[in-house]
Amino acid sequence: MGSFRFLAVPALICLSAFADQVTMKNGDRLTGKIVTSDQKSLVLKTDYAGELKIDRSMITALRSDEALNVTVKDAGTSKAKVETAGESLKVARTDGTAFTVKPEAVTAIRNDAAQKAYDRELERVHHPRLNDFWAGFASFGLANTSGNSSTTTFSTAASATRAAGKYKLSLSFAQLYASQSTTEPHGETANKVSGGLRIDRNVNAKMFVYGANSYDYDKFQNLDLRTVVGGGLGYHAWKNAKGYLDVSGGGDWNHESFGAAGTAAAFARSSAEIAVAEEGAYAPYSKLKIFERFSLFPNLSSTGSYRMALDTTASVPVMKFLEWNAGFSSRYLSNPPPGFRNNDTILSMGVRLSFDQTRR
Repeated sequence: MGSFRFLAVPALICLSAFADQVTMKNGDRLTGKIVTSDQKSLVLKTDYAGELKIDRSMITALRSDEALNVTVKDAGTSKAKVETAGESLKVARTDGTAFTVKPEAVTAIRNDAAQKAYDRELERVHHPRLNDFWAGFASFGLANTSGNSSTTTFSTAASATRAAGKYKLSLSFAQLYASQSTTEPHGETANKVSGGLRIDRNVNAKMFVYGANSYDYDKFQNLDLRTVVGGGLGYHAWKNAKGYLDVSGGGDWNHESFGAAGTAAAFARSSAEIAVAEEGAYAPYSKLKIFERFSLFPNLSSTGSYRMALDTTASVPVMKFLEWNAGFSSRYLSNPPPGFRNNDTILSMGVRLSFDQTRR
């Protein structure tokens, strides 16, 4: 046993000699492999504690055993070993050249894997492909009753947003179907489908322009198809890590086709509208996300008529990609066909699958 200890001690010393070393202000010396470092923190991979994230202000000295990808302010990135030399940091390139700089001049240190991931993300940011930077969800809701009442309700919704550079592309879809066989006449009680797309382009940090196109079908309002095309200006009123608030105003063209109902004949109408809207999202807690959008469309072709649209959702995570979701939507039409009500509302609960490519 004594001879084993005698051999083990030099072995441990040799292993530490071939590892990256980080010396702390309190005198502790940590050994491992430097994974990455920026101007605020350094990540050191160790055999005894996994990856450690260390505040760079607490580091008094460091030395790398292998060449890393070292980025120096005004000098670019090169493969080099780094070692503290007094109040400076010595950067020894693999081509045999070396120089010393102040530690704060080293903006990044990365191993090969971290540098490859960084270069890939940099390419994605500056030259995004169409399938990059998408975030959104697909939700599903189902309710069924039997016994004294027999009803079925099925709803789906999907939203996807791609923000890249100055542009933001948004796609949306919602559907509701309900039927009952409790009382005569049996059959459908709701059947609605809507969808749309919108493109925003930032003019500067606060202002943006947008173009939008949306479609609606509602069997029980006798609406065969509503097609809306428009655009306008917007303002980023507020934005931080917890959410955002945008307001916008513009105009659109609205074409509505209504089918025959009872004694009423089918008809179609077109109109010009003013479009005023606000949209916001907020995450007051890490496990609660709230979204709300309200739009008002005063009719310019038929003075006094207007449309309103409201969509709200709240979601909390259940698993990594699975969330519980509650939503409320309202569509108000001041001049529906004769015999039909002005307002249709939807209250839904269910689960949704979320995705986010913006975080890597």
